[in-house]
Amino acid sequence: MILPATIARRFFAVLALCILEAGGVTAAGLGAFSSGPLGGGAGGRVSSSGTGDAAAAGEGAAALGIGNFSRFPFRVTVSLQTGYDDNVFTSGFVAKGSAFTNGSLGLTYNFGSQRTEIEVRTGAGITYYWDRPEQPGPDYNAFLGLTAKHKFTARLTLDVTSYTTYQTEPDFSLNLGINRRSGSYFVTSDHFTLTYLFTPRFSTVTSYTFSLIEFENNTAGAFQNRIDNTVGNEFRYLILPTTSLVGEYRIGFTTYLDADAKATTHFLLAGFDHTFNPRLNATVRAGVEIREFDEATGGSQNGDRISPHIETTVTYALGARSNISWTNSYGIQEGDSTSSGGRTTFHTGLIAKYGVTPRITTQLALFYQHSGRDVQGGDTSEQDAIDAALSVRYALTRYLGVQVGYNYTDLSSDVFGRGYTRNRIYGGIDFIF
Repeated sequence: MILPATIARRFFAVLALCILEAGGVTAAGLGAFSSGPLGGGAGGRVSSSGTGDAAAAGEGAAALGIGNFSRFPFRVTVSLQTGYDDNVFTSGFVAKGSAFTNGSLGLTYNFGSQRTEIEVRTGAGITYYWDRPEQPGPDYNAFLGLTAKHKFTARLTLDVTSYTTYQTEPDFSLNLGINRRSGSYFVTSDHFTLTYLFTPRFSTVTSYTFSLIEFENNTAGAFQNRIDNTVGNEFRYLILPTTSLVGEYRIGFTTYLDADAKATTHFLLAGFDHTFNPRLNATVRAGVEIREFDEATGGSQNGDRISPHIETTVTYALGARSNISWTNSYGIQEGDSTSSGGRTTFHTGLIAKYGVTPRITTQLALFYQHSGRDVQGGDTSEQDAIDAALSVRYALTRYLGVQVGYNYTDLSSDVFGRGYTRNRIYGGIDFIF
């Protein structure tokens, strides 16, 4: 049986090669498309999991007249970069460095009508390390993202957010629980919401989320390969023109693909959505998370888990070319073994883009994660991770730009050999048309 990750690897490898050959770009690259907007946006994301991607470079193309109702709804970005990575294998023992070259191509399509809005982003990249004899082949990366909104009636609205990626680099923005290189992996997350307005003040939001993660590496996949299905419903009441009170219930079903274990998770949450002004918005959810393990399938040896669960998001638009997004979460995250019962994890991420001038754009991504994992015997092991990326792009012309960037990762753990430090620096050019 051919696993989904194997199929994806073959497909994306061919896709990346075809795209780069068509664009005349040298086969190279570092996880150019391992990143996207926090919370499931596709492509163009600011993440510290890899060097600046072509789609992110294309964010500066707003001046080209690209939008839902523009005459030319497509945007193509070709990027070529080179740099140095001082810990290619994210090793906690002996760090090995190597120069690398990255080539990538991204495509964005926007469509809009009075009732429907659609944005599709896709791309592929290839990374080649010049001094990595242990793994002589290149790394392939590709992604496909979709956001869509359709108003069936004045009361009923459907929203879809889908993000699928095949990559090698760890991506802290995805908050998967794996924060080191563990081989190539396939991830998809598809979120559907149906909003119905009963009265001008009262509405419900029914949601369904499907997610899949699968590693090609058997060691990592033994405890990480899984499918999640989550169904939820929000009850919303508008108490002020700028504030909605929210009560929410979710139920999630987790099935491990390579381990005989299953889990069911219940979320009971309450919170609010508030608009401070046209530029500043906040969303808060807090409550309890109850995880029940199916002992009959050899699940957690630590029994069921109960934990507080908190989610917050703050977005601020500084201007047409500048914005900030800050997200926080606290709750149970998947562990690195089915017997661990998961890890209680705090995760925070700050993503900022600032247009210094019409030609100069800076982007910052900063992530921090603290987790404590229950192990047999009642002890716990703790882990802290910091991941940061800073990039600067200068537009030479309307279509051509240059960029430089720096990525820093530090992982500390109570487990010997699990921690590591990594520095990456790169520079390159991109062409947008």
